[in-house]
Amino acid sequence: MEESVKKLLEKHGVDKVFIYTKRTPLLQNVYTTCLFINTTTKQIEARGVAICSVGDVYIKGKGKSKAFGRAMKALLNRDNNYRIKTRNRHTFLVRKEMKIKKAEDRVNFRDNILPELKTITKNIKIEDHGTGKLIRFDIPSLYPIQLANKDFKYKSQFRPKPAGAIEVNYINSL
Repeated sequence: MEESVKKLLEKHGVDKVFIYTKRTPLLQNVYTTCLFINTTTKQIEARGVAICSVGDVYIKGKGKSKAFGRAMKALLNRDNNYRIKTRNRHTFLVRKEMKIKKAEDRVNFRDNILPELKTITKNIKIEDHGTGKLIRFDIPSLYPIQLANKDFKYKSQFRPKPAGAIEVNYINSL
C-alpha cells in the first residue's frame, strides 16, 4: 500500500484493513468486502463491497480494488453510497456448464452444488457422455446481488454495524 494512502487511513483512525470474500458452493465469488478498522475503539470505520457478476470472470485483484475504493469513498465522504437493490434491474440468465469426471466431483455436485442450484433454477440439464457428465444450468443475473443484499444495504458505507458472522468474529477477536 502506498505511503500516502497509509497516512490518509491513519488520519481517519484506521489502523487495520481487512479484506474477505463470500463464496458459495456454486459461485467462486459472490462478493469481496473491505473493512477499514480502528482496533483501539474496535470500530469499523468504513466498508466497501464489490459484487461479482455471474457473467464475469472472477479476478481477485479487481474485486479487492473495487471494494477498497468504495471503503475509501465512504471514509472520506463520511456517507453511504450505491444502495444494493434488486428492483428495477435488468435481469437475464447466464448459461453455465460443469464437467464431472471423478467420483469426488460427483459427490461434491450432489451434496453441495445441486441443493443450491435447485433453489435458484429449474433448468438443469445433465448429459452423460460416457467419459463423464456435462451439466448445463442457467443462473439468474440477480443471484449474487440477492445474496449480497442479505448482508449489506450499501456497497459503500461509513461506520456500518457488523453485518455477518465473519465481521462480528473478527471484531470480537481484536
